[in-house]
Amino acid sequence: MKLIYERTPSIERAMLVDGERLLEVEERFIDQLSVGTIVEAAVERIHPSLGAAFLTDGATTFFLPIAETLRALAAYPDVPTIGQAAVVGEKRLVQVTKEGINGKHHKVTENIRFGGRYVVYFPYGRRQLYSRKLDLVTQDRLSKVFTLNETEGVLFRTESGQASPQALQEELELLRARARDVEQNRFGQDELLCEQFARRHAIESVMTNDAEAKRRLERLDVPVERHVGKGRMKEALRLDDAIEKLESRVAWLEGGAYVLIEQVETMTVIDVNSGKNVAVKDKGRAADTINEAALYTVMEQLRLRNIGGMVVIDFLRGSKDGQTRLLKKMKEVGARDPRRVEVYGFTKMGLFELSRERTGRSIQDRMVRDGRPSKLAVFSRLERALLDLGTHDAVVLSLPQKWQDGNWDAFGFEVLFVDGEPGIAFFGTVEECQNFVQRR
Repeated sequence: MKLIYERTPSIERAMLVDGERLLEVEERFIDQLSVGTIVEAAVERIHPSLGAAFLTDGATTFFLPIAETLRALAAYPDVPTIGQAAVVGEKRLVQVTKEGINGKHHKVTENIRFGGRYVVYFPYGRRQLYSRKLDLVTQDRLSKVFTLNETEGVLFRTESGQASPQALQEELELLRARARDVEQNRFGQDELLCEQFARRHAIESVMTNDAEAKRRLERLDVPVERHVGKGRMKEALRLDDAIEKLESRVAWLEGGAYVLIEQVETMTVIDVNSGKNVAVKDKGRAADTINEAALYTVMEQLRLRNIGGMVVIDFLRGSKDGQTRLLKKMKEVGARDPRRVEVYGFTKMGLFELSRERTGRSIQDRMVRDGRPSKLAVFSRLERALLDLGTHDAVVLSLPQKWQDGNWDAFGFEVLFVDGEPGIAFFGTVEECQNFVQRR
């Protein structure tokens, strides 16, 4: 498997491919609140019955359980009351551990972490922990490598057992420096998307256009090739169409059949349709064939779209034997999914039920707001298009006024704005662009 990591001034995009086939994609604003984001927030209210506090940074509300507070870490194994651990009005540096979905608040912890190849560093963790794959002799040896202060903690990953003391110490100092930067700026991100993908998958190589990503991935011992030419990477360009199709409700099968994917607040409903695939004879066998093809497409789309939670599939009415084969194949395919999949089978109404581990928001949640493209979707398309306009002196962007912020200077040419539907309105010399704006 290969990873293609593309970074524009405000957005990062990671695409996992196997040959020419897209397996997984994730895209986010660099300063977006997501799992791993570290932010300063003030305690807004305390909820004793929940044993938790609610914090806010002015725009977002966070949920902080008592067990995730610094006071609980310091008192371990004793557990203080939430009133002892949090005071209304106090500002805390917290890290998102679970994204809020469907109106739920982001879950956070004060035990912030910074991941490396060999160790995970906790500035306030207070303990040394070890991967369960490390034997007791190795754990004892590793316990003597670091001299930590009273508040620091580390988790030794499995790979640390093969690392030299010098390599471990060098990585710890890098993570300490990253922690100091976040402490000073009161904002940061544990890992780039490319680092998260490198940890989750067996990646053979990476193509990227970002120097910082190259440095971080090389520390993880991942082979990296950096694109340094003008414009976008051709490997990323080839995937644009496949990624844009993920915003559609329809995924087509060979022969004209298709699956219709509807995400609602409580679950995802998928309908298998024969479409243009019409069988004159033996409709039961034809339905079984379409259902088996749809099964693989459904599971592929769940992964590509990052859909989690409850999933209900309305397959075509096939034979009893066909249903038995579907159940068996679904369990086999679900076992290969990187996320945990629970397969429940057919209900009395003939609907197929399964659940998939939820990890963050889906493509639809990120790219669509109230039936229209979200800010992330708009900025993603615009910034990728601007990468290929490097030979021009200036460009005029049509954007709603509320979206005319951003790091536009990083593209190396002057950017002017007009109010309107998102898109590139004009490009050329600075004078030509200024005249265009005046005429509007």
